Amino acid sequence: MATSALHLDLRAAASAAAALSALLLVGSADARIAAGTGYDSGFVLRLPAPLPAREVAVPILMYHRINVVTPSTPSESRGLTVHPDDFARQMEWLKAQGYRTITQRELYDALMCGRSLGPKPIMITFDDGYRDNFFKASPVLARLGLRATAYVVSGRISGGDPSFLTWPLLRALERRGIEIGSHTVDHRDLTSLSDAELLADLTTSRRALERRLGHRVPWLAYPFGSYNKRVERLARSAGYLLAVTTQSGVIQSARQPFALRRLRVLDTTGVRGLATLLDSQA
Repeated sequence: MATSALHLDLRAAASAAAALSALLLVGSADARIAAGTGYDSGFVLRLPAPLPAREVAVPILMYHRINVVTPSTPSESRGLTVHPDDFARQMEWLKAQGYRTITQRELYDALMCGRSLGPKPIMITFDDGYRDNFFKASPVLARLGLRATAYVVSGRISGGDPSFLTWPLLRALERRGIEIGSHTVDHRDLTSLSDAELLADLTTSRRALERRLGHRVPWLAYPFGSYNKRVERLARSAGYLLAVTTQSGVIQSARQPFALRRLRVLDTTGVRGLATLLDSQA
């Protein structure tokens, strides 16, 4: 009996040690949730101090809507609406050219920890949280085995506008391999807000997404691409690790984690335009 009890104790200790090792090694909210600890405990990713002097070449493509333009499509979003057939051809071209889609976490690890991204890394991002990201874009990405990030306006989710995602659709989008980031609560120009308003908006959006998704959401996209040093400082205070802009370029700097550059894809870009866009930055 004593031997059996000892074996049980050893197995329990080994199991606990393995769970703890997984949490410390992975450091992800998903691992903490799986271990029953909740997303608000355990190891949390942080930006190192000082920030490393490291750069990586990673094109970050910026999409908005993937849909067919109709007479009811708002004029301000027509140029940002890529036809589903064009999007599919662009993704197929990326796959055929050997590009490998990466996540924000992988980019963070490359910038802050120096981890290799391998040949031809690329990020695919969607702004605003349109419902067509789930119905039109994610099936193409899933079919091709590609990853992406969707930056959503948390105040618009399940807000009654059928153009935008609901909470169930957002969770389903994530299950299809689309990483979720914040695009603030109300999509206001952050540079126009007071410090208190800005910090409240960024914190509220992040916490709402984390509460609904069950894990940390430390990724941000600035509405309208509007930001400055004050916005960067408060985004860091609000718990974000990386933030993307609308500034053009592919060189991402670890010393500027809140000023990552992107390449805008429009309705007129097509495959040839995408190839030209990437070639011009090589």
